[in-house]
Amino acid sequence: MDTRRRFLPAAVAASLSLALLAACDKTSPVAPSGTLITISANPDRIPSDGMSEIRVVALRPNGTPVSSGTLIRLTTTLGTIPPSVGVDDRGEALATLQANGQFGVATISANTGGSETATVDVQLGLSPASVTVQVTPNSVPETGGEADLLAIVRDDRGQPLENAEVNFRTEIGTLDSGGGLISTGADGTASDRLTVTSGDLDTVTGDSFQVGVDVGSGGGQLVTTNVSVAIQRLPRADFTFNTRNLLVAFEDTTAGRTTSWLWNFGDGNTSTRQNPTHTYDEPGTYAVTFRATNTLGSDEVTKFVQVTGQ
Repeated sequence: MDTRRRFLPAAVAASLSLALLAACDKTSPVAPSGTLITISANPDRIPSDGMSEIRVVALRPNGTPVSSGTLIRLTTTLGTIPPSVGVDDRGEALATLQANGQFGVATISANTGGSETATVDVQLGLSPASVTVQVTPNSVPETGGEADLLAIVRDDRGQPLENAEVNFRTEIGTLDSGGGLISTGADGTASDRLTVTSGDLDTVTGDSFQVGVDVGSGGGQLVTTNVSVAIQRLPRADFTFNTRNLLVAFEDTTAGRTTSWLWNFGDGNTSTRQNPTHTYDEPGTYAVTFRATNTLGSDEVTKFVQVTGQ
């Protein structure tokens, strides 16, 4: 019992000393009235999970820094930021604004109690403003093939947008992504591969089909674009003709892209023009053969042309 009483005053004294030290630590210099506050953010646009450095400078009315340790009180409308930071001997304080998944404009306010409040805005969450898609190659043969798809996403300042969610889509064929979302890299690009079979292409009545890209963001924006992929088809040769006396005008009506033409008029004469005219020497019925050719091959058709000479 006596021993406990002898140590009690020392314990009380130690507790009082710690309390006094804590009180001293909590005491900060007070900024004088009229203190000028400036605030800036770098960068002023960050992803929805990004960070921005907030810099505050506090100067006395005469232009000299406020006392080191003077507290700057901080608030933000979006994201999180420390409630207060102390300035250094230059009157400067740094804090970090942390985005927390929200999209919008965060307004950060700073004051010392002896100053007017200064504010700066930081855009949280970067949204897509444009997307382009490149298809390589930009055509496929009717027998089927593959094409690489590249989407390039940019923000409203024309800068590559990282972590944008890209969805590739196609009218026919299959995508390596299975239609799932792909995030863009630091260069704002995302890629996919399209495979089409001859059976897929048989369902297309025209000479092209569409592929597209949709890009969304947590802010609710949706940007889309489409591009045509040409189908390299064998030509399906066909033609029409009109007769006037011994003169016949021929017109190429071939389905599919054609790069060269060969006409045999059935009387020993030929032409390589697309839509030629030909004058026969005498009336009669002639077997006219027309061949249409492109890079995939050729096709030909023969029709009988009756020339009356009247």
